[in-house]
Amino acid sequence: MRTAAHHNALATVIRSLAAESSPACLLDTQGTFLFVNDAWDRYALENGGAPGCLGSSLIGTCWLDHIKGPEARQIHATLLDRAVRTRGPHPRPVTQVGEANTATTAALISTRLEPVLQGGEPIAVRIVHRTVRVRPIAEVYEVVQRSADAYRDGTGAIAQCSCCRRVRDLAEPERWDFVPELLNGPQWFTHCVCELCAELHYGIVDAI
Repeated sequence: MRTAAHHNALATVIRSLAAESSPACLLDTQGTFLFVNDAWDRYALENGGAPGCLGSSLIGTCWLDHIKGPEARQIHATLLDRAVRTRGPHPRPVTQVGEANTATTAALISTRLEPVLQGGEPIAVRIVHRTVRVRPIAEVYEVVQRSADAYRDGTGAIAQCSCCRRVRDLAEPERWDFVPELLNGPQWFTHCVCELCAELHYGIVDAI
């Protein structure tokens, strides 16, 4: 049973996240959404994530279930576990930098996972996503104009990196192309993590 102190601690964190200008949410220690702020909903609306990514749809669901691809999901599960296991009077937050690219822009996003403690024990995890940098996509990746069929495997699926959103070239499996047209409409993707993103953005997991 949750105590009054437990509820008060969560209420305090929710008030602070509600005032946060960046997209933010609160999870319980199992990774279930407890709260999503207005900045999160605005970001979802602006980037085509509605209605599935709005707070009204997320509350009560598992954060990890909304992360595409088993590799990326396992990485974030490890980061969440590290945040939950943090102890001490001044717990150290877990920070991971990833990408949130669109057909025209390349964005670096910092994700900060910070435990909420009550009596020295974690009762929740607050997550804040901050934009580190936004640049035209062509300044970060070579933009390729090719037919979707050039990337489909025998089942019709396209292998896409969950982080950078580039797709694997079937003829050269080590090559990943950024194809804007593939981001503008529904496609059948199988999500994974490309070698570049694994090294640049997920190397932190090796140290956990």
